[in-house]
Amino acid sequence: SSSSNFSSSNSFETCSYRFSSYNKSSEFEIERMEVIVGNKDIYEEKINAIRKGGAQHLQIVADFDYTLTVFRLPSGKRSDSTHAAIAKCPLLGKEFNDKTQALFDKYYPIEISDIPTEEKEKCMIEWWSRSHDLMVSHKLNTAHMETLTREAQIFLRDGVVDLMKMAKSHDVPFHIFSAGVYDVIHVFLRQNSLEPYAHVVSNMMDFDDEGHLVGFKGELIHTLNKNSKALRNSPRWEEVESRKHVILLGDNAGDVHMADGLPYDVVLNIGFLNDRVDDRLELYKERYDVVLLGDKDVSFVNSLIQDICGEAEDLK
Repeated sequence: SSSSNFSSSNSFETCSYRFSSYNKSSEFEIERMEVIVGNKDIYEEKINAIRKGGAQHLQIVADFDYTLTVFRLPSGKRSDSTHAAIAKCPLLGKEFNDKTQALFDKYYPIEISDIPTEEKEKCMIEWWSRSHDLMVSHKLNTAHMETLTREAQIFLRDGVVDLMKMAKSHDVPFHIFSAGVYDVIHVFLRQNSLEPYAHVVSNMMDFDDEGHLVGFKGELIHTLNKNSKALRNSPRWEEVESRKHVILLGDNAGDVHMADGLPYDVVLNIGFLNDRVDDRLELYKERYDVVLLGDKDVSFVNSLIQDICGEAEDLK
């Protein structure tokens, strides 16, 4: 275990699960996007209700890492998440890089495993907290953010820019709800001229007057507690509350909970199943109304939004 590298003063309960290294041979990729609808009747019912409401009742809630961004690079390597962008940053030194990699190797297999949620949550809190502590102790500075974000292997899926712009043109709120790092997402959007198109709720860094990271603001957001509680403190809550139709985009089985607590009438859950398809397809079919296989574009989502907003135009 790599836990001996860390102070034992942390207040979280120690995660008792250990998994062997993630087996890359079990990963699965197909060349084209396959669309799987688990229950066609429920899907039709939801889509008809959302269509009827049109753009004025709609909002989009999307995860960032591996939902809006690709999971694999053309080389076959995994792309960077917002945490990985920092973890791999050479400016923070090899010791930092090695320790954060050790945390990934230990906790990622747990994140995608089927252990009980309560146990998994302890492990996720431990992983996020230890990662964030390392960023503080290795003196991450606000000056690092531009470079590490620009150099990170983070790429939007084809069609995401069109999706954001289409939502904006129809006044459909686009919320990015991420257990990653707000500051990396924010810089990434700005570097790609997309800042005005999305409202981001994520783990926000807290820097001192000299630009050194001293911690994170507010409650920790990890993969298992992403729900509308975090949105409630946002200045956009009124807008969120008034829109009763939600299209939710996620890649983690737990992302379906992002809409929990929203006063919605209809939520259409669309899940990107990026890897371990054979192991996880049944679970995703249970959780999501639509499952998209293969690490490809968002053309399915775009045609859906076009259809919904187009219908509303026709009705005017």
